[in-house]
Amino acid sequence: MQDEGLDVQSARNADHFGMLIHHLALLRNKRCLMAYVHKRSEIIQSLSWKLGRVLPEEIEQKLSDPEKRYFKSHSSALRLYMRELGGLDLTVDMVPPKDPYIKVRVLDDIGVTAMGDRDTNLARHSIHFLKRTDAEHYIFQGMMEELLG
Repeated sequence: MQDEGLDVQSARNADHFGMLIHHLALLRNKRCLMAYVHKRSEIIQSLSWKLGRVLPEEIEQKLSDPEKRYFKSHSSALRLYMRELGGLDLTVDMVPPKDPYIKVRVLDDIGVTAMGDRDTNLARHSIHFLKRTDAEHYIFQGMMEELLG
C-alpha cells in the first residue's frame, strides 16, 4: 500500500471520522424523533383533560392506533384517580366561575340526557340554563355553545 502512495493511518482516520459522523447523525435523528413523540403524547394528555373520554371524529382520525390506545389508557387512569378522590372532577375549569350556571345553545341534536337530578331534552337550537359542569363536556365537543351576556 505504501508503494502505491496510500497512507494507511489517514485512511483509518477517514473511516473512523465517517463512522463517527454517521453515528452522531443517528443519535441526533433519534433525539428529534423522541421529542416529536413526547410532544404528541403531551397533546394527547391535554386532549384527555379538555375533552374527557370521547374524542371528536375529526381528531380521532388523525391519531394512530398506538396513540388511540394511549388516549384511552390515560383517560381511564385519570378517571380512576378522580374516582379515588371521591368523585371529584378535576377536568373542570381551574379558575372558579362567577356563576355555577351558564346559558347555552344546543348546536347539534343531542336528545334526552340526564342532567343532575332530571332529564333534559337537548334539541337543536334550543337554549338552556344548565350547570356549568353538566354543559362543559358538550361545549368542548362542539355540540353546545355558551351564550355570553
